[in-house]
Amino acid sequence: MKKLFKMNSSVTIEEFDSVRITGPYLLLKLGPDYAVIRCDDHVIEATGDELIVETLSEEMAVFSFDTLKAVTVKEMKDGQNL
Repeated sequence: MKKLFKMNSSVTIEEFDSVRITGPYLLLKLGPDYAVIRCDDHVIEATGDELIVETLSEEMAVFSFDTLKAVTVKEMKDGQNL
C-alpha cells in the first residue's frame, strides 16, 4: 500500500506511566528499565521501573512503566553521534 502523505512523529506521555510514539521512529536501545528512540532530529530517552513494550510496529510504539521516572529529549545536530 502506498502512503498518501508523509507523517511527522509525535511523542505523548499518557497517564504519567506510558510513552507513545506515533509516526516514523528508530529504536536505538532497549533495556529492562529504559528505552531510547530517535525521531527525526531528536532522541528521546524514557527511564522507569518495569518496562513493558505494549506496541512496537513500523510507525507506532508504546512503552509503559510501573513508575515513569524521567523522559529526556535531546536535539541532534547534523552528523552528531549519540
